[in-house]
Amino acid sequence: MARNRFGPDIVSTHWLLYFKSLRKFLIRKISKVGKNVDIRPMVTIVGTQNVEIGNNVTLRPFTSIYADNQENCKVVIGNDVLLGPNVYMTVSNHNYDNPQMKIADQGHTFKSIQICDGAWIGYGVIILPGVTIGHHAVVAAGAVVTKDVPDFTVAAGIPAKVIKKLN
Repeated sequence: MARNRFGPDIVSTHWLLYFKSLRKFLIRKISKVGKNVDIRPMVTIVGTQNVEIGNNVTLRPFTSIYADNQENCKVVIGNDVLLGPNVYMTVSNHNYDNPQMKIADQGHTFKSIQICDGAWIGYGVIILPGVTIGHHAVVAAGAVVTKDVPDFTVAAGIPAKVIKKLN
């Protein structure tokens, strides 16, 4: 079993997620985990040492979190966060400043992601590096979040933009 990751591409970890009583063995790999955390089958987490999950959070099927890096950039999910299935988060982006070089040879930039307490992330949302989703903010299904979403707002679209204030 891979030390710093789990997901359906690693057969033994995929099967452990199917059995609720065995999920605790995988959850221990994550840097910080609150109470009442449920990680469902078909979830992938790469860079488990850089992931923190608060209380009362469920990671639904096909959610992917990519936080593998040596720069201590993290994905931090607060308390009481609602996540739909098929959410994708990554702390990494390819550099592409030099048109004379292949993008694959230009390295990466890493930035942390934070999802604050009480946020709701809809189905199929993509969250890119450096983004903070505010307290009790809502991100509509299918949105691509490239910039911060303020507290108590609804964001939607590609790229996501604030479409409504909640307070």
